[in-house]
Amino acid sequence: MGARDLLRQLRLLPTYFRLSILTTAENKAMLWGSLLSSAINLAAYAIFWNVITTQVPILTGAGIAIWGRGELTALVGMSEVAWGFGSFFWMGTWEIHYYVTEEGLEKFLIRPVGPFFMILADNFWFGGLLQMAVGGVMVGLACVSFGLTVSLPGLLLGFLALVIGQGALYALWAGMACLSFWIGRNYALLEISDAIEVSFARMPIDTMPHTVQQVLTFILPVIYLTTVPTMLLLGMLPLSGGLLYLGIAAGLFFGWLLVFRFLFGRGLRRYSPVGG
Repeated sequence: MGARDLLRQLRLLPTYFRLSILTTAENKAMLWGSLLSSAINLAAYAIFWNVITTQVPILTGAGIAIWGRGELTALVGMSEVAWGFGSFFWMGTWEIHYYVTEEGLEKFLIRPVGPFFMILADNFWFGGLLQMAVGGVMVGLACVSFGLTVSLPGLLLGFLALVIGQGALYALWAGMACLSFWIGRNYALLEISDAIEVSFARMPIDTMPHTVQQVLTFILPVIYLTTVPTMLLLGMLPLSGGLLYLGIAAGLFFGWLLVFRFLFGRGLRRYSPVGG
């Protein structure tokens, strides 16, 4: 993709953001249902960690990381920030298999910008930004209620790790969705991956067995969604350590992006509309 194509896509972003707001406003039931679901999930995990820390007041993580009730509450809020960010920008990756198998991909192939960008832009969901706000409020309340010290450089570096980690995760999911060019709809495969993210993102991954940490750091980029951002925000991880994690996340992002581009390109060559 050339610089001209990139600029054309960037100019289109405000239009699709406005369309996302309008679409969300038209689906108020879906929006409020999603926010209610988020609130219930956050409350359930907060209660869960409250029960755990009643029995075991402190969980020891990597290095200087010590997870108490406040830190774990902030981690739960950070998981909603990560989930909301992904819901807004990247949900189109989940729709690739649908467009391939249900005769819809060709409408993106005839547009003047790249098909993958159009798939993403067509599925921007403004409600994801509201989910981010809900998660951010919970992180803030945890910091105030438990007297946690916040690092501004850690906040910025942590959010960058979250963004790159989300990009890596959804590049992986997009590559898995591209398998539909060969095997048909594979929603169940994506659900398995989603279950892994949802299950582990609300837990401090640095407290887990070494093998699990390795998988969720170097293969599945889950540690960058909540554990690393929370540790950086609260000063539980030195900035030098954060930069190391950031480099690994960037490597995973470009690696999984290359896999996706390969599969998507190969799939487009063999694609033909359903019934065509």
